[in-house]
Amino acid sequence: MLPPSKAYTQSNYQQSDRVDSSKRSDLKLMSLIVVVGCLMFLPGLGATGILNTTDAYYAEAAREMLNRGDFITPYLNYQPYYFKPILTYWVIIASYLTFGVNTFASRLPSALSCIATALAIFSLTKTFIGRRAALMAALALLSMPLVSVVGHVSIPDTPLLLLTTVSSLLLLGALIRGDKKGLIPAYACLGLAMLSKGPLALAFVGACVGGFLLVSSRSLEHFKQRLLSLKPILAVAVPLLVALPWFAAVHFSSSGAFTQFFFIQQNFGRLSGQFQSHNNPAWFYVPYLAGGFLPWLPMLLSAPVILRPRFEKRLSDSPRVQMTVASLCWLFGTLGLLLVSSSKVAHYLLPIASPIAILTGLYFDAVLKLGRRRFVLWVAPVMVLACIGSLFAFPRLFENEGQLQTLASVFVSLLIVGYTAYGAFIYRSQMRLGVALLFAWSLLDCGLLVPVAIQQTYRRANEEFVSLVRQASKDENSVIAVRANDSATAAFYAGKQIYEIEGPLDCKKVVDTTPGPHYFIFDDKTNSLLQPFIPGTPRVISTDGKWNLILVENGSTSSSSN
Repeated sequence: MLPPSKAYTQSNYQQSDRVDSSKRSDLKLMSLIVVVGCLMFLPGLGATGILNTTDAYYAEAAREMLNRGDFITPYLNYQPYYFKPILTYWVIIASYLTFGVNTFASRLPSALSCIATALAIFSLTKTFIGRRAALMAALALLSMPLVSVVGHVSIPDTPLLLLTTVSSLLLLGALIRGDKKGLIPAYACLGLAMLSKGPLALAFVGACVGGFLLVSSRSLEHFKQRLLSLKPILAVAVPLLVALPWFAAVHFSSSGAFTQFFFIQQNFGRLSGQFQSHNNPAWFYVPYLAGGFLPWLPMLLSAPVILRPRFEKRLSDSPRVQMTVASLCWLFGTLGLLLVSSSKVAHYLLPIASPIAILTGLYFDAVLKLGRRRFVLWVAPVMVLACIGSLFAFPRLFENEGQLQTLASVFVSLLIVGYTAYGAFIYRSQMRLGVALLFAWSLLDCGLLVPVAIQQTYRRANEEFVSLVRQASKDENSVIAVRANDSATAAFYAGKQIYEIEGPLDCKKVVDTTPGPHYFIFDDKTNSLLQPFIPGTPRVISTDGKWNLILVENGSTSSSSN
């Protein structure tokens, strides 16, 4: 028998070995998430030019800020641009300084934000729900079509997703396990999230944490006690210390114009429906909920059988039960906020990706533990039938968009194969193989087809337009005019201010007030409407697809060769 001192030492060594083994296991799983994420997002990230107006706004605004050397006030098309706070521009500028000014660099922050969100979900939930469930949650996030698409576009919603996810999970950790070390980082992330998209970040984190507090507190006194444990003074002070310096700087540099436009017109205007182009009914989100989170959100239709008992035990101290309840509050609280707002756009759904991913991990982990196929077997044939039904809707949904219809059909057909194989394994009680196949197939389906779909979208929408912008900008003295929606894309490639045409009078104004030569780039429809209002002798000197490059020939202009 070992002496007490030696036995104690041996016990310490064994405990240390277990800790080291646990850390090595975590490192391997995190490395797997990074590798999968890089394979999902990085290949082909810069293979296309600017995709759409959103992609153009942030890529071009960051380029102009870098050229101006002004890192406080956002500019777009050489005019102050107050639609969003500064963080997205800063991270794109950092990427430009590292990789040069190109679309790969402009989109890299979005891709890395999605990968980092998956890592955060794994790292911050594994102690509550276990490694297997946390890993499945991270992989589920990476394989969501909506996440994959926005990860290939310059957009502030991806940093917002990362920062609100980290903030919410750290605050939930403080409530569930009493871990106060994460409070300051949580509130710092909240401040950064405000620099990404403004006060909306407070609403998303508040819906998650506030909803969980309300649902899981045993009494009013317990609610107050837990609320105070989050250190409300820190909750106010830290985000202000992080976000207020820039908001104050841009307020004074713009003489209050940013504050008036962003907080009053942008935030309250979107809630009240003043932005007519984004006003949509509540059911607008239904197809995006079904398709943007495939296959996980539809699979969760059978989750109540497994998750309901945990919700009924929501007052339990079990970390796993608490995280399940918190994720449900997170999902429905955030979705409720999105439905209340009059402004509805597909990518606004991105913040619910994290709770859906966590619930997916919890659900499949519970399925594997219980080993009861009856809970999940019925989902496979239902999803196969739903996918087959969607194929019949595609001709109307993608009318006059043959290539996109083909890609969507291939995507859904691969899902049908995956669901069928998953159902076959579940039927044969090979639960682990079935679940592993479903995850691998979803990652493969999304990882292969989303980049191809993005390339097809670019070729259909912008490739021909960009070609004519490059042609017109070869003349250093050229004055280029396009429709207002196309100005950011044109400015990115021309490297100078683009004149925006919103009506017939703008055509005359451009020619009368600038020295020329004047180039107008319009699609066929716009050209037929506006060319008669262009002064002088407008002449189409080049066409590419539906786009026309028009040179105005008058006394102050010179001809140009194709």
